[in-house]
Amino acid sequence: MLRAINAADIKRRTADLGADLCGIAPVERFADAPTGFHPTDVLGTCRSVIVIAERFPTGILASPSAAAYTFAIFKAADRIDAIAYRIASELDRLGGSAVAVPSRDPYDYWDDSRRHGQGILSLKHAAVRAGLGRMGKNTLLVNDKLGNMLCLGAVLVDKELEDDPVATYGTCRPDCRICLDACPAKALDGVTINQRKCRSVCGKQTPGGGFVYACNLCRRICPHHLGL
Repeated sequence: MLRAINAADIKRRTADLGADLCGIAPVERFADAPTGFHPTDVLGTCRSVIVIAERFPTGILASPSAAAYTFAIFKAADRIDAIAYRIASELDRLGGSAVAVPSRDPYDYWDDSRRHGQGILSLKHAAVRAGLGRMGKNTLLVNDKLGNMLCLGAVLVDKELEDDPVATYGTCRPDCRICLDACPAKALDGVTINQRKCRSVCGKQTPGGGFVYACNLCRRICPHHLGL
């Protein structure tokens, strides 16, 4: 249980609960967030954003099974959501106002014509602002120690907490096009991802009616999936 609303105790608690990384960003770092997706659009009194991450097993990249990969993604999301919910609940008991941000879905925003969804907060951009890594050309967060095998979550809190510096290490080489050229849907341009194109090859329904992530090529072939 958290003893106080301070950065050190929060980081110790997230580690105790199983998170591999925890970083904190002040709300001022989100000045360029799109309208409707700013932390204060979710919690009007937000002053700090706590971002947590868990690394999922790299062995799944060696498996040809889409079911095994999908299971790992879903399980990691469940675990990180449980940690975020627990932290928000404990901060609430300490007198703070806190909101956990879903790791995957539900989405508040969905554009069916573009097959484009957005969470209530971009967790990858929040993680960059909290010092947990840098964005790769495949639009995945890359941490210098844990690579791009990360599931992200966040908690918004109405307290000013000691923040972490933004990471300054490099990720992709300027001339690297491995993920861009390999993407079967040509969904990557080095800056953003075309979700409609990506979803056309990635999200698949199995004959039995289940869902699997059928493509993880941009993650698997990245030179940094194990770290820098």
